[in-house]
Amino acid sequence: MDSNTGVGMVLRTGTVADTPAAAALHAGQISEGFLSFLGPAFLRRLYRRVVRSPESFLLIAEDGATVVGFLAGSTDVPALYRAFLLRDGPVAALECSARLLRSWRRALETLRHGTGGGTGGGTGGGGLGAELLAIAVDPSAQGRGAGGLLVRGFLSEIERRGQEAAHVVVAAGNDRAIALYRRAGFQPVERFALHAGAESLLMQWADGADGADGADGATTTP
Repeated sequence: MDSNTGVGMVLRTGTVADTPAAAALHAGQISEGFLSFLGPAFLRRLYRRVVRSPESFLLIAEDGATVVGFLAGSTDVPALYRAFLLRDGPVAALECSARLLRSWRRALETLRHGTGGGTGGGTGGGGLGAELLAIAVDPSAQGRGAGGLLVRGFLSEIERRGQEAAHVVVAAGNDRAIALYRRAGFQPVERFALHAGAESLLMQWADGADGADGADGATTTP
């Protein structure tokens, strides 16, 4: 996928070579959620698995030769998590063992969300359809439409894959990201506490929802 944006940026499908840049953007721009706490080495492995898994994908926003934003999505989050645990889990756990030991409860909560909440429609953050897993934009590109470009690219990609619905989990206090998703046609459907003391918001999109050009944002599933 390649598309000119009219604002000096290009959207394309990410490759393994883009995973260090995606991990660095995630670590630097996304403060909410448990994955950021695990650090860049863990994130590089996770995004390599996203690229290599047929049900998942990475989108890259470039300004010239510089990566200024990324988005990760999946049409089957449980399958992605299972593949990551099976193929990357032992090495990834060793690399961030100290952090995992300090926050093992949050790790279990995150795994429970990822393996059980990606396709359902019940409570506790279980959304319908594909999931927008993470998005981040470099400060140098914020205010230029990179976030909206990435979200529109996500919706185009899941429609290409035959999906008619999508969801995203965002921190309930992340007003900038919530506004970005609203402009793309996502609607809030549920508030829940995935981790103690941190309220999350489930937002849902359905095929045919109105979308508009968005501002930049950064969010991730916890």
